[in-house]
Amino acid sequence: EAQGSDITTIEGLMDGEELGPVQKAFLEKDAFQCGYCTPGQIVAAEGLLRSNPKPSLHEIQQGMSGNLCRCGAHNGIIDAITATFEVEMAA
Repeated sequence: EAQGSDITTIEGLMDGEELGPVQKAFLEKDAFQCGYCTPGQIVAAEGLLRSNPKPSLHEIQQGMSGNLCRCGAHNGIIDAITATFEVEMAA
């Protein structure tokens, strides 16, 4: 299904050795526990913010609904996504 498409992995979101904005927000908002789902959560959040730079809470919940966190870090994930666009809006 992805043949001929560009695929960006979590490493592709970095700027050299610097974390990207979504990655920084996940770290700052403690939006993970075990780390198992973190790469998928971050890539999904990046995709959501690229298509909708300032989503509502409902749009964040819908956009992230395909990624489940067993540890229950969902509130931190939402906080990280919100912090990302708040920081970018202020920049």
